[in-house]
Amino acid sequence: MIKKRTILFMVVCFVMAFCLAGCSQEDEENLDRITKKLMEIGKLSSSEDINLRSDNGSDYYFTYDGEDYYVNHWSDHWIIYDSYRITSVKDMTIICQALIDEHPIHGSDMESYRTAKDMAFEWEQHNLAYEQLPEGNSWREHAKNVDFDPDDQGRTFKEIYEDRTGEQIDLDKIINNKDKIKEKLKEKLKEELENIE
Repeated sequence: MIKKRTILFMVVCFVMAFCLAGCSQEDEENLDRITKKLMEIGKLSSSEDINLRSDNGSDYYFTYDGEDYYVNHWSDHWIIYDSYRITSVKDMTIICQALIDEHPIHGSDMESYRTAKDMAFEWEQHNLAYEQLPEGNSWREHAKNVDFDPDDQGRTFKEIYEDRTGEQIDLDKIINNKDKIKEKLKEKLKEELENIE
């Protein structure tokens, strides 16, 4: 119950802050679009819904929303190609569980195993990088395919980006993409509200 109240409080605060900042016509349209997205539910109910399949144990396919996705597996590694097109955290978690059921991968300590929830978090970080980085950026191209391995367990977009590029994130660029950040926040709140119900 406390969790539900906290989330509802966060939603109210977000909407109030948005309105107090002054809503332009574009902001109202964005809020309407985001609200509709918040009301969306995941497309999957179980890992069987994706029809994960392989002929050789390393090259896999699964079906999501009528489209086939290519997935590759090797020792302690999974890559989902074009994963950026899947944005529901609930569905990401179900897909990750299907992959774990087929071939679990180790956690960063090389003793434990990754969970569907922590893999979905990494997937979210890849999607965030894909959305935020400019077109033509080689790291954006890399981020469109989520690659699960032990090394990136629990790492944020910021940590992965700075580790791979050797550069710090430019907050001015992120602030310029505030609409995308607002949408991500609302998507996350929607996922949390679905988990409460």
